[in-house]
Order: sequence, then C-alpha cells, then structure tokens
Amino acid sequence: MAGGGAPENGLLRTELDSGIRVLSERIPGARSVSLGLWIDTGSRDESQGEHGLCHFLEHMLFKGTPSMSARDIAVAFDHMGADINAATGREHTSVYSRMLQEYLPRALEIVVDMTRNSSIEAGELDSERQVVLEEINMHNDSPDEMVHDYLAQALWGDHPIGHSVLGDAEVIMTVDDERLSEFYRERYVGSRIVLSAAGSVDHDRLCELVGGAMEGIAQGRDAAREDSMPVPLSSTVIHRKETEQAHIAMGSKGLPRRHPDRFAMSVLDNIMGGSMSSRLFQKIREQLGLVYSIYSFSGLFLGMGMVGIYCGTHPAQAEKVIGLVEDELVKARDGGFAAEELERAKNHIKGALVISNEDSGNRMNRIAKAEMSGGEHLTIDEMVERVDKVTVDDLHRVYAETWGGIGASLAVVGPFDAGEIGLSGRI
Repeated sequence: MAGGGAPENGLLRTELDSGIRVLSERIPGARSVSLGLWIDTGSRDESQGEHGLCHFLEHMLFKGTPSMSARDIAVAFDHMGADINAATGREHTSVYSRMLQEYLPRALEIVVDMTRNSSIEAGELDSERQVVLEEINMHNDSPDEMVHDYLAQALWGDHPIGHSVLGDAEVIMTVDDERLSEFYRERYVGSRIVLSAAGSVDHDRLCELVGGAMEGIAQGRDAAREDSMPVPLSSTVIHRKETEQAHIAMGSKGLPRRHPDRFAMSVLDNIMGGSMSSRLFQKIREQLGLVYSIYSFSGLFLGMGMVGIYCGTHPAQAEKVIGLVEDELVKARDGGFAAEELERAKNHIKGALVISNEDSGNRMNRIAKAEMSGGEHLTIDEMVERVDKVTVDDLHRVYAETWGGIGASLAVVGPFDAGEIGLSGRI
C-alpha cells in the first residue's frame, strides 16, 4: 500500500495495491461523513452500440447483490438515517452517501457491495430497463434539457462526448444481462476507482475499511481517452417541437480540465452570464424583460472543453434574443472588460468557493474530481488566490481562445424548421 504524508491542506491520499485511490479530508467539529465511490468511466467511454450502458449500469447497482436485496439496501440506509444516490456523467460514475460518523463502516460496506457485486439478472434487468426508458422519455419531454443535448451534437458531432448521458433507447431496449455484465467487469476495476470522504473521518481507518471490503478486486486497465476533440464543430441544430417557449443554446470552444486559464474562464463566465449582475441577465432579462431564464456555463473535459449560453423566450422573440446575445458577445470581443466588473465577478466566485467548502459533500466531490482529472489538489485558499490573480488581460486572452476562436454553434428547440432561425455570423 502506497501512501503519502499529510499536506498542509489536510487532504490525505493513499493508493492501495489494487490501484484504488483513497482520499479524505477531516473537518474539525463535523459529526457526519460524506462518502463517494467514483468510477472512471462515463458516456464518453462508450462506443457505438454502447450508448447508455454506463447510466443503465448505475441503475442496476441499486437492484441488489447476493447478500442484499434492493429493499434491504433501502432499509439499511433509512435505518442509519443516511441517504444514498448515484450519478453518471460524461467522464465518470459515482455512488455517494452521507451518514453519521458511527455508521461509516456499515455504509461503506454496502456501497462497496453494490459496486462490486451487483446482481445483473435478466428479470431485474427487464424491470429496470423500463425505468430507464421512462427517464429518457421524461428528459425528451423537457425541452430546456433537450436543447443541451442538441448543442453537444452541434459542437461534437459523432464524437462520443456529444452523445446523451442517458443513452439511446434502442441500446437500452436490446442489451442483455450477459453484455451488461461484461461491460461491468471491464469498467469497475481497481485502477478506475477513487474513494473520497470528507467530514468526521480517520484516514488510516478508512483505508483499512476500503482495503478489506475491496480485497481481491481486479486492478484492470485505466480508462483510455486519447480521442480528444480540442476544436469543436461550428454548426446549427434545430429541433422542431410545439413548445410555449423557444429554448436556445449557443456554444463554442472551451478549455480542457487542467488548463491554467480555467480560473480566468470562470471569471469571464461570471461576467457574461453567471450571476444576477452579469451582462446577459441585466440586459436581456432585467432591462428588456424578454426571458425568465438566461445564463452562461462551461464544460471542462479531459483534452477538450466548451463554453455555452442558454435562454428561453417566446418563439416570436427568439430571433431577437439570439441577436441580443450575439451583441453582448461582440461587445466583449470589441470593447473588452472593465476593472469594476472584474472585481465584482472575482468576489462572487471567491464567496461561492468559501461557502461551498463548508459543506462536506462539496468537499468530497471536489477532491474526487481533482484526483480523476490529474491529481492537482488545490486548497480553497489556493483557488481563491488563483481567482484573485486574474487580470483584464487574462479575460481578453481567454475570450479570444474560447468564444473568439472558431465562431459559435447554435441549438434551438421550438416551433421552427431547419433554416428558419440561426446565427448572424458576427461571432
């Protein structure tokens, strides 16, 4: 078992002989623990014919093991006064829980049992298959969610990262227990697992618990992601749907997860549409009253990334709103940024960082994601310092590298036909 000393930020990290990485942060005064078991596999790692298997497998983890039924799992966590949930993303899957400190050993035992010994049986597979299909149907009935899938398609085309995390209904309908079990055995291996915990946790004891529960697990192979697509496409996707609102998403090239300018990008994002005082919110919602929801966002992935803007408006105003968003992007390109809005955005981000660090779940998530994206573990103070160092010149450089790099892509869900609505080409 390989280990490391205690760094100044209180984070402890140990790599077990199986390849599993155990990370913890002790929070003085906490009486609970946030625990997460993370698997380095997501929708990005699915090939043609596999789209949706990571998400389907996440559902199956809750269907029981040889030692516990699905009901047993639910009853056990209720008895502990704990919660348990799971999530699938483009680059990872996680099972996470929060419990009182005295229940950590039992909660960890169950979480490991679920992720190591899931009973993927034909009968349970068929019942959960319908649940997943209904989740896909629910998603397809939510145009404000669907438009983000179409934006990913516009940016990434056939690249795996452009596919919906929920997957393709046809794949879900046809996969059998043998294929899903094979997929499970390939992905849920020691080299791809990170166990993170924050709160009232003793690191050495945590490592003992994980080592015992994971004894005999195959180390397997790391996830291979050499097929990054650093320069996305510039295209438009219009999906006709008779909706009350037009749902609009614009996007362009972003930064990869470990890029040194990622803190400057978060400040730029905040200025454009990441807060109530942002340019887009103030102009298009507060001054003109054309939208209820408008915001900017970014996605940082390994080797690639994207920036985006979402808004919803009456279909009759859609073309006007798209033009107004373009106006704000042009103003940012040609007029730059003011020192006052830079300071306001930095203060907003720093406040959010410090406040989020007071929640053990956020800390557990942060250390796991940092480990899975290359292992640069920054304290909150170090992150605040990086935000503080962002200058107006940094914003100009990041804008040129993102929104100013290749032009924008557009996705719209609403009562429009292809070619009926689009970007002007000014950005």
